[in-house]
This record gives sequence, structure tokens and C-alpha cells, in this order.
Amino acid sequence: MPGVGIFNALYGLGENLILRIPRDHPAFLAALAKEPLAVPVARAAGVRTPSLVDYDDSRTLLPVPYTIYERVHGDTFGLMPGDPVASPPVWQELGADLARLHLGVGSDSPVAGLACEQLPGGVELAEHLGERGMVGAAEVHWLGGWLERLDALAGQRPSVFVHGDIQSTNVMLIDGSYAALLDWGACGWADPAVDFAGIPLRAVPALLSGYAAAGAGVDTGLRAAIVRRHLLIGLFLAHRTPQPGLSWAERPLGVLLDVLRFTSAAPAEWRDVGPPR
Repeated sequence: MPGVGIFNALYGLGENLILRIPRDHPAFLAALAKEPLAVPVARAAGVRTPSLVDYDDSRTLLPVPYTIYERVHGDTFGLMPGDPVASPPVWQELGADLARLHLGVGSDSPVAGLACEQLPGGVELAEHLGERGMVGAAEVHWLGGWLERLDALAGQRPSVFVHGDIQSTNVMLIDGSYAALLDWGACGWADPAVDFAGIPLRAVPALLSGYAAAGAGVDTGLRAAIVRRHLLIGLFLAHRTPQPGLSWAERPLGVLLDVLRFTSAAPAEWRDVGPPR
């Protein structure tokens, strides 16, 4: 089946099942091993995600472990034409599922020991770009000042169980409506802000609307942490080569341009977390 991610190859098994086979790399195999723990916990919390039919790590049929999932008969959101930000109801429904996940999974659950991948610090990433000549000293200083202010506004952040990779290619639609969230290989315990990145920042207000309506708290600290996460991902990707044909969040400059696009005309409640003048 068409691939939009880096980790797995996908195959249809008849009409109702999907086979996911990871590429043979330690990080990809470790991500797959999270799924038999995460999927039942997420479903129990009320998150709309397909059931895991089988996880086989015996390597008797294939040289790597694999998973078989219930198939969602719908469309991949990230492959739909047009700007995904123009679908607020989808983001609102996804936000409600994220609230169920963040509020409904306890620290004594089977996923208690799972951790998310850590990104380098933003100032460090900006300095590396400066050393490579991709930005100048003035831009490094400007980015550093913005990140320091975001750190102060974010403050001490809680740790919750997060999906970790809500890019639109992991979201399924049926008849244009939100149907399911896929791919739990990046899950773990982290700042809730982690689950508001990997998508255009312009979609985050709708996501937060659904999140708040489902009972989760939204404040300046969370908004600051979200903008910081988007900047970190953008600066991290700026060190990579382009990945044509993959999901939006794999494009080196797209994330940074989107942050600037959003913050240049952000709603009033986001202005405190925007860039320094």
C-alpha cells in the first residue's frame, strides 16, 4: 500500500486487515514493540484506534516482528487534496480523543515504562545551524531569545501518556469525518504539548477546542510549550535532507514557515507566545 512514513511498509490482507512490517532498524523495531502495550490501553481510554489483531515477534515467518491490525475503510487525512487546516471538525474530534488519552491513562497502566524520543535543545539546534552557515549569529540570538521566553511561559510541565505522532497521515477519515488515530510507535510519557506537533500550527487552535471541550485544561503554559515543540521540530528537521513524498511533518522548511505564518497573525490568546519583535 502507499507509504507515507519512514518506519513501516503496509500491506492489505484481504478486505479487513492491514499488515505492518517495520524496516530492519533497531529504532523501528523498538517502536513496533510499543504497540501491543499501547493500543489496548488507548482503546480502553476511549480513543478511536483500530484493534491490534496480532503482534508476532517470533521471526519464524519474517526476519522482523510484524503487526496485523483491523482495517479502517476510509481515507488517510494527510493524503486528501487541499489544505488540511480547512477541516476544523476533524481536528476538534482528534483533540477530544487526545484529551481522553491524556486524562484516561494512569501511571500504573501497562504503558508506565514507555518513553518518547527526546529532541536536542532548541538553542543547541539553532547554534548548529549557525555553525553550518545556514543562519547568521543574529538569527541564532533571536531564536534563543524566543525559546528562552517560551521556556519561562511554559514553566514546569506535567507528564502524561501521549500518542507522540499525530501527523495527518496517521489520521483516518470516513466520509470526511474523523474516524481513527493510527500508529502508536512513538508513544510514551511526555509533556501534553508533544501531541500538538507534527501538524500545521494553524490547525492547533481547532485541536485545542476539542481538547478543552472534552475536559482537558488549556492555558498559556500549554500554548507556549506547543510553540516551543513546533520550533524544536522545525530546527531539528532543518538538519535533514528533504523527504519528498512523505508526510507534511517530514519537510525541513515547512514546519518553520508554518510557525511564522501562524504567529504573524495569531489570535489574541497566542500573542504572548509569538516571536520577539
